Amino acid sequence: MQKLRKVFYGWWMVLASAIMNLLSGASFFYGFTVFFNPIRETFNWTAAQTSLAFTFQRLESGLMGPVAGLLVDRLGPRKLMMLGWSAFGLGFILMSHISSLWSFYVNFIIVSIGLSFGSFIVVNTAIAHWFVKKRSRALTMTYVGFGLSGMLVPLVSLAVQEFGWRSTLFWLGVIMWATGILFSLVFRHKPEPYGYLPDGELRQAGDAAPEKTTQQNASSSAGLTVRETLRTPAFWFLSIASIFQFMGIAALSVHVVPYLESVGIEHTLAALVVSGITVCSLIGRLGFGLLGDYQNKKYLITICVILQTAGLLAFAFINADMKWLIILFLLTYGPGYGGPIPLRPGLQADYFGTKSYGTVMGLMSLISMVGGLVSPVFAGWIYDTTGSYQTAWFWLAGLTFPAVILYLLASPPRSAEKS
Repeated sequence: MQKLRKVFYGWWMVLASAIMNLLSGASFFYGFTVFFNPIRETFNWTAAQTSLAFTFQRLESGLMGPVAGLLVDRLGPRKLMMLGWSAFGLGFILMSHISSLWSFYVNFIIVSIGLSFGSFIVVNTAIAHWFVKKRSRALTMTYVGFGLSGMLVPLVSLAVQEFGWRSTLFWLGVIMWATGILFSLVFRHKPEPYGYLPDGELRQAGDAAPEKTTQQNASSSAGLTVRETLRTPAFWFLSIASIFQFMGIAALSVHVVPYLESVGIEHTLAALVVSGITVCSLIGRLGFGLLGDYQNKKYLITICVILQTAGLLAFAFINADMKWLIILFLLTYGPGYGGPIPLRPGLQADYFGTKSYGTVMGLMSLISMVGGLVSPVFAGWIYDTTGSYQTAWFWLAGLTFPAVILYLLASPPRSAEKS
């Protein structure tokens, strides 16, 4: 009788990252939109002033991305993640005591710094090292946490209504401290020093060390250097494509609840739409993400961007008399938004390898931040000056579509085609 194999350690890292993504998504990436109006109304700030915090967050994320990528390539993920989640929780606690616009900005940046070192680039780098043939599946499971996090947004909204935004932020910070630091301890840098091979492959008989694996059991650190990657057209096509792709995403994530309320949608339903986005994004994350191990990721991402563009157009026409458009919006934007989330990190590893994975991802995020830098403030400014968000969504839908062309132009480097 064949002996049962124990669960590959890389899957425990996937589980831990999914739980951490669930928490950060519910509290910040998707959940913070329910804090937007209560905080703004407390201090009588304009939508553009409040949205500027998200611009600072995108700027910080872009600037710190290469730093986080370089550090995780050299130091590994665990220490960075413990530091990051400590700052993440601290930022929420401090934000619960703000009394001015600048203190709001400062504490928002602290939260953002925490996530730069505790999520995305650091987690993606660790997972990319531990998986090769099953990389797309592993990244898909990692980002299921974000997809499920939207289901918790109505609970965050309820807490804000029942206990106030200050108390809710404080206790969210405590929860981030307690859980984030604990799950950070699960992470390891590369599998070989711990006696594993990527994907949990068994070592071939006669192999004295992981370095002697065959090409099938590939090393977790193969690929192009940073300098070689920067010389490829694919790097620039993918990076610039993400600028356009993230414009609509960044603005919508900030203004989804304020916009829906402005067109007569009640607050409870608006919060449920946030949940709907994340739940429907699971269709994209799971469907397109799992296909990524079998089909060309570039074409799958292209389909997703087309769906995202269609969703933004549907979003622009939602109002109290046309609530049915919410369903059309969710079924197009949700999968279109969710699909690239596991596919892009997998495509990066396919094209450039994992030798300098964190650094390369950090540089790509530095370029892509341009898309998310101005769009939240742009949407807020449109509302402040016209009293409506609709024009903003038309513009952002049009600015998203060029990403389709750029993704199609991004062919793999010659070294990747030969491998």
